[in-house]
Parts: sequence; C-alpha cells; structure tokens
Amino acid sequence: PHHPPPPPGDGLPGAGPGTPVPDAAAPGSGATGDRTVPAPRPRDAYFDNVKFFLIMLVVLGHFWEVFRKDSGAANAAYTVVYAFHMPLFVFVSGYFSRGFMRSTDKFRGIFPTLIVPFAIFNALYRLLTFLNVDDFQLLGAFRPQYLMWFLVALVLWRLSAPLWSHLRYPVATAVALSLIAGSWSFNSDPTLCRAAGLLPFFVLGLTVGTGAGAAGGGPGPVDALRSRAWTRWAGASVLLAALPAAYVWERGTVVPKIEHGVRLWNRGYEQMGFGLLEGMSYRLLAMVFAVVLGAAFLAAVPRGRAWYTRLGTRTMYVYLLHGLVVQALHYGGVLDGRFLQSPAGLVLVTAGGLALGVVLATTPVVRLTRWAIEPKARWLLKPSQVAT
Repeated sequence: PHHPPPPPGDGLPGAGPGTPVPDAAAPGSGATGDRTVPAPRPRDAYFDNVKFFLIMLVVLGHFWEVFRKDSGAANAAYTVVYAFHMPLFVFVSGYFSRGFMRSTDKFRGIFPTLIVPFAIFNALYRLLTFLNVDDFQLLGAFRPQYLMWFLVALVLWRLSAPLWSHLRYPVATAVALSLIAGSWSFNSDPTLCRAAGLLPFFVLGLTVGTGAGAAGGGPGPVDALRSRAWTRWAGASVLLAALPAAYVWERGTVVPKIEHGVRLWNRGYEQMGFGLLEGMSYRLLAMVFAVVLGAAFLAAVPRGRAWYTRLGTRTMYVYLLHGLVVQALHYGGVLDGRFLQSPAGLVLVTAGGLALGVVLATTPVVRLTRWAIEPKARWLLKPSQVAT
C-alpha cells in the first residue's frame, strides 16, 4: 500500500474552508474602520460529497492492494481507482489552497495543521513496524511512513503557491517540471518523487477558473461538470466503462501492462527501467488518464446534501486513522487468511473498508482523536503581525 486543516475539521487532507472566500467584501459583510471583512460563505455540499467519496476510495484502495495479484476483478478496480484518486485528491487540495496565493499569513497554519500531525502519526506508524521486526530500522525512523508522504508533499506544494500566480502558463509549466523531474536523482525518495510527479494536479486546482472567477465571468470547468444533469450520467458511464477496459489491459494480452510505479507516482524513470522519452510518455499518459477519469468522477458525484455530506468534512480523520488499522491488519497477517483471499472474502473486506471509513468520520472518533489530528499547537507560533 502507498499512500489530508485550516480551519479545524474542514475535511480533505490539506483542504481549506468548504468554499473559497473572496478577496473583496461581499454585500452585507462586516467592516472594522476602513477595513472591510468578507462575510464567510456557507459550505458547499458538493465539495464535501467529493471529499467523502474520494476518501472512501483511498480506504478501499489500501484494502484492495492485498487482492490485486490474485483477483482480476480486484486488480481492475484497483487500477481504475489508482489511475485518478490521488491526482484528484491533490487537485481538490490545490483548489482549497488558493488562500496561500493571496496571503502570507496563511502560512502560519502549516506548522500546527500539517507538521505537528505529521510528527504524531509518523511516530505511530513507525511504532507499528515493531509488529514486524524485519521492517524496523532505526535509520528510517524520521522518514515519512506509509500515508505520511502526502502531508510532506502538501507542505512543499503550499509553500510554492505564491509562485504560480505570477506565471502566464502555470499548469503547462508544472507539467513540464513533472516530466523533467522524473529523470532526476531525488526520485529514489518516494515522497519527493510523488511531490514532483503530482505537482501539476495541485497547480491545476490552484489556478483553474471557477464561477465568477473564471475568465470572462462564465462558469469554470468544475462548475460546468456539476451544473448539467447529463454530465452526471456521462461521468458514471465513463467510470463504469473503465473497469472492463482496465481488466483487459491488466491481462496484458491486448496491450502491454503499465508498470505499477507509473500509477503510484512514487518511482522515477530509471527505477522503472524506462529511458527518458519512454518515461515521459508514460507519465504524460498517466496525467491524461487522471484528468479524464477525475473529471468523470467530479461529474458523477451527487450535488445535494445527504447523510454522508457532513462526514466529508472529516476526511483528515479517516485519512490518518484508517492507515493504522490497515497496517495493523497487514502486520498481524489478518488479511492473509484463506477465506479473505476468496471472492466472498473480497466482498467482505470491501464492505468492511467502507464501514471503517464511515466510522472513522463519526463524532465520537473525532472527539477522541482531535488532540492528534487537530492539535492545539498555535502556542508554537509567534503572535501574528497582521493587523486585525
């Protein structure tokens, strides 16, 4: 298995408020002196739904990892999910990181909301390796463990956010950097490799036009995907059609199978045995697949409020906690049981994964683990120099 809160409890790892807050004051917003304070917008149920379904895919992907070598169906589902879910995860994180382009004061939140949780959970994941002594090495005690690469990458992406607003073609520039970076020596580190490889999706989310902010004042791409009834059915159809296509592809009898590291974004061209042009071609192809399937997913997600909408505001909890369960089951050999390797076992594990994701987003779990996931670490910061 390989694998994001200003303000607290927002949800998607690395995401900011439920909807972007405009720079200019909206009618009816409060004001202090000559400084107008924008009135906060209500949360957008659609994006909370997106976050909920994405985090469910993350949980399922980590469970399906166990079955993909022995089950063609599980491998097809795993291939489709890994073709787009982390790129889309990164895109949404970029979408809600736009405040970092406008205000340096936003950077104050990086330490208490990303670095402190990283330190806590990286230690917890490291402790789990004691269950398998062969995997424990003191030298790697401070390296990102399991899911923790995302928090490190998000820190790097957010630190770069102000740069992209100054470029004429930010997404094209990020794509070029990603393609070139696949040949650099730092690719021996999976965290840095992913940070460079997935950079274009963060920049796309950071800069893509939406709503009134789109060029010409028209609807942006995300709004267009969710504003028409037919796009929902089209998106669902694309995702369903991708499953048999992945099944045939992974068999390797029609077209060659794709190297596993291409869809994990955690290995450079040399580590995967590619030359420069071949590696660039595969990475670019992976980007195309991620955009197409990611757009289909965004189109298929329900628009209105539902029982899971509120759970979509707590995906940080699901993200960080579910990995502890998966790793404990892995090191304990539970998922290697004979029954669980059968088709019925796959169905049971899938249902269990979904149930786990829902439970980890419930209020009792949030209250019990808030100290670690949303730690009160503001005392580590100097008083803000920005006038209030």
